[in-house]
Amino acid sequence: MTLIPGVDPNGEPWRMSFFHAFYFVSFMGTTIGFGEIPYPFTDTQRAWVLVCIYTSVISWLYGIGTLLRLLQDETFRNAVSQRAFKLSIKRLHRPFYIICGYGETGQLISRGLADLDLKSVIIDRDSERTHMIELEDLRTVPIVLTADITEPQNLVAAGINHAHCKGIIAVTQDDHTNLKIAVASKLVNPRVPVICRSEIEDEANNMASFGTDAIINPYTTFGRRLKLLTQNPELHRIHNWFINQHSSTYIDSKISENGLPAGKWVICGYGRFGKAVKDYTGGDAIDTVIVDVDPIASKAPVGTIVGRGTEAQTLIDAGIEDAVVVVAASDDDANNLSILITARQLNPKLVTIGRVSREPNHQLFIHAKCDYIMRRDQIVASEVLTTISRPLVVKFLQYSSSLSPEDTEVLVKQICLVAHNEDPITWRLIIDEKNAPALVRFLNTERSLKVGDISSNPTFPNSDSIPLLLLRGGMSHLLPTNDMHLKLGDQLLFCGRRDETLLAQHMRDNVELVDTLINKNPHDIPLLRWLRRRRQS
Repeated sequence: MTLIPGVDPNGEPWRMSFFHAFYFVSFMGTTIGFGEIPYPFTDTQRAWVLVCIYTSVISWLYGIGTLLRLLQDETFRNAVSQRAFKLSIKRLHRPFYIICGYGETGQLISRGLADLDLKSVIIDRDSERTHMIELEDLRTVPIVLTADITEPQNLVAAGINHAHCKGIIAVTQDDHTNLKIAVASKLVNPRVPVICRSEIEDEANNMASFGTDAIINPYTTFGRRLKLLTQNPELHRIHNWFINQHSSTYIDSKISENGLPAGKWVICGYGRFGKAVKDYTGGDAIDTVIVDVDPIASKAPVGTIVGRGTEAQTLIDAGIEDAVVVVAASDDDANNLSILITARQLNPKLVTIGRVSREPNHQLFIHAKCDYIMRRDQIVASEVLTTISRPLVVKFLQYSSSLSPEDTEVLVKQICLVAHNEDPITWRLIIDEKNAPALVRFLNTERSLKVGDISSNPTFPNSDSIPLLLLRGGMSHLLPTNDMHLKLGDQLLFCGRRDETLLAQHMRDNVELVDTLINKNPHDIPLLRWLRRRRQS
């Protein structure tokens, strides 16, 4: 444009300056509608402008097309999302958990962590599932990465080495994938706790061999609960109270209180769930009859009735008319519902136990009036959330198996009395400077503090609680007595009334309240309180 001569209004030769040429080409490159500046062009100039117009249009079309193809490229999009993901991890300044697998179990766990105001980082290779997270109305929004969860570099990117990472939760549907995650996690960062889901015994043993912190098998967990219902129903009631107190698990009250009857049990389906039911409930008082479509493949015991159990004749052959319990244990929800309905038509007095394979079908089992529903994903989620948020509850439930039915019945009556016959809550007290400064200050004066001093007092009748467990130096004391002396560093698990502040919660950081209830200092005036404390010290 500067080399081609033009003509000014006086007919004199004129050449465009570099500034005018740059200005003209700049707006010509973005739009074709322009004016000839500063003077009308000659034909030679217009011919060159035509070349520039078509060149710029073709360049823009090519550039825009390339940009659109780049934005649609899966590799580029993954690179951008991974970069944003890494930046989000670096900005984390609060505790978080890494959830590997966002199936139905992962969804339940992420919702539970959000309700506990805990941050979660989710990794799943299925983009459709991870994109659904954006539709979740969660209190705490998780950080999401769509990637292969078995690759160690993705665990590193998710923050396994981050100072605020509190644990890895592997809950995919494939046990071997969970095993790979557990191995990689322990090798990359051994200090981070690993919680795994496993439904196969060999895989679970492999996980345990290198120190996986918690292994949850929904079938054996449910089998143990059935065992409690047959041998110690009151202890099952306590377990149902304390495992994930915000759980929506459906338990019929008559089963929870009265247990399951002894006699003939018909188990339809001899997969992993059916085997767990037989292993944990089979005994002298319970006679189990197995119904399975392929006894040889499932390695069912001799005498197994061949069939699905959805047909009336198969159930009659199994002796459903004089049975007391029927268990629909197949992996097909439609078949399980058919088994329950057909069995109850043949024997209306039956107690029914049904397995839910897909969580959305849970409501159908409720409408079918199933007495006890095995929700695989809910069981795993409840166990994981309890392990994370209430570690002392896990220890208490482990040690509570040593309680006799008589002792358990007494404990249930005490809990019902304190909780006013409502579902109770549990609460943990850690006696240290951070969590209980008032109690630590009291102990530092070389005074005696007993369990009973912080569990009940007539001044706060609705705040009474029952001490369930005392953890001291790695040693656990089940149901500590009120006269047991407390020390710095002790951890106590209390059980009390829901929606009420427990006495220990009142006293943990209230020096004046400790002074009133333990020192028996009646003065309401702060100066008189101080003078009395000075005289006592």
